[in-house]
Amino acid sequence: MIIALQTIDPGVVEELIDTRSVTGWDYLWAALTVLAAFLVAWLLKRGLSRGLAKVHGIPPRYSSLITTATTWSIRLLGIVFALPFLGVDITPFVIFILVIIALMIVAGRVILENYGAGLILQTRAPFKIDDDIATLQYEGTVREINARAVVLITPDGRRVSIPNSSVLSNPIETLTAHELRRSDLTVGVEYGTDLDRARDVLVAAVEAIDGVAVDPAPQAFVVEYAESAIDFEVWFWHESDILSGIMVTDEVARAINRALRAAGIVIAFPQRTLWWGDKARRPPDPTD
Repeated sequence: MIIALQTIDPGVVEELIDTRSVTGWDYLWAALTVLAAFLVAWLLKRGLSRGLAKVHGIPPRYSSLITTATTWSIRLLGIVFALPFLGVDITPFVIFILVIIALMIVAGRVILENYGAGLILQTRAPFKIDDDIATLQYEGTVREINARAVVLITPDGRRVSIPNSSVLSNPIETLTAHELRRSDLTVGVEYGTDLDRARDVLVAAVEAIDGVAVDPAPQAFVVEYAESAIDFEVWFWHESDILSGIMVTDEVARAINRALRAAGIVIAFPQRTLWWGDKARRPPDPTD
């Protein structure tokens, strides 16, 4: 095997480094540039360490990584900007640094998006720890807002981590933003029912339930003449957390069923009438 050794063209080196015009003052300015960069990096390190420590949800390892990367970047820039005083052409270095920065931005875009979204969620505070929220297809209690995700505990005991950027870019329902929250239940009664009486029975049944707020009072409205029923929508208010909503809705549904049965009001359900045989045996159709 023959290994060919190629020497570097001296002309290329002379184009990159030209020390013929470098003076003692140039060496001094180069040294001062590097010292200034190291001083700025030291001051920024102290400021970043204190600032990131005050931001809730950023783990110490992330704070250390951010601080170290920032300070060493400033030191490197100081060294690069000192090189022209020594007769070094920094154009290749600048291009190389820009390429590295571009690669880091592309590779860390998701991390940066989630980190920035986490800062916004913590500073603008659309919700806080222990709030019940609904976002995307999840409902649960907020347990943590960290640099990457919002952590929820769902009513069925699952731990869900939703990326901060997804939470910030989608609608957020803060269910516990107020003391009370309204739920509703649709109830269909059969055609021919006395609707005024049905409404009174529905409201009275809901008012008797523990956990249903007195003010605002429960209400019932006719909302639709559906195919097989006349639909009422029953409104009632309760404590705003998710579990209270589930439990009170269950109590309301069972109380309505008992009250309507006691009043002789039928809860309607879809019905179909089928006829077999020839037309002569079928009941007359008024449209014929």
